Amino acid sequence: MLFGHIPRIMEVIDNIVSLDPRKRKYSDRQILKLLIVLQIFSISYRSSRIFLTNHEEYLRMTGLKEIPSFQTLSRRARRLDLHAINMEITFLHSMESIAAVDSFMIHTCKYSTAARRKVWGKYRDPGSGWSKTTKGWSYGRKCHTTLDVDSLLIMDWMITKGNIHDSRVSRDMIDSVRNFSFILADSAYDTSDIYDYVFENTHALPVIDTNRRRGIVPERLSVNRKIGIDLRREYASLYFLRWEIERTFSILEDILQCENVWYTKNRDYDAAMGLKAIAYNVMVISNMEAGEKPREIMKIVAC
Repeated sequence: MLFGHIPRIMEVIDNIVSLDPRKRKYSDRQILKLLIVLQIFSISYRSSRIFLTNHEEYLRMTGLKEIPSFQTLSRRARRLDLHAINMEITFLHSMESIAAVDSFMIHTCKYSTAARRKVWGKYRDPGSGWSKTTKGWSYGRKCHTTLDVDSLLIMDWMITKGNIHDSRVSRDMIDSVRNFSFILADSAYDTSDIYDYVFENTHALPVIDTNRRRGIVPERLSVNRKIGIDLRREYASLYFLRWEIERTFSILEDILQCENVWYTKNRDYDAAMGLKAIAYNVMVISNMEAGEKPREIMKIVAC
């Protein structure tokens, strides 16, 4: 079963990434194939040579004749336009009906280390920050994500400091799903500005959980927020589909190891999370094409 999925994943990438017009030792298509294989099996760049030496069949599937150095893989991963590549994937397979928006924390160091450095006032990662989540206080970066609830594909992602509120990057996230019919979000997005932006710049109806702490007195509500609260009541059954993005986060954190991505000086978190998002997407597509449940990716990653 495993060897049926990997060739399908390679075929998806072939259909998305065009041939490199320049004559290079490793084309973008070959590099992306190799990077996705490493993501699927949770292999670091430094360990890629040992892994591919023991599994030459994956090297042949990528079309490479030799194994690139880990420096080459790291450099080329940062240069790939992963957002454009993912856009091509979702363009071919997205349903564009119901979207969900949310975020999760990426821990960039151990909690004990972050707490100790907080006392000293000396943090190593300038891009990390503290945020209070449902799991308590966390230190790291935040990955804002949009999901197609029907196809279960990740539409887009954005990395910010952990202390950046979801509403501050809501416009960029909403733009990635502007052609959907519905946008589902939790109470962090229940603001008049977000309702105004959705109604004025998209084709979607916002179904956002009501934040009662902001007040729901009818006489004090803006017109668009009042409409949004009414939509939340009208589409109450549809709102429960928002949990699909939470299930996706669980897969990203537990299977693709997104929860802990330790900070190093040259780590590009946008590229790191982009590769994991694309790896997740191509595995979902492979399962759909095989007639299997889209999210049953454990049998693919368990090598």
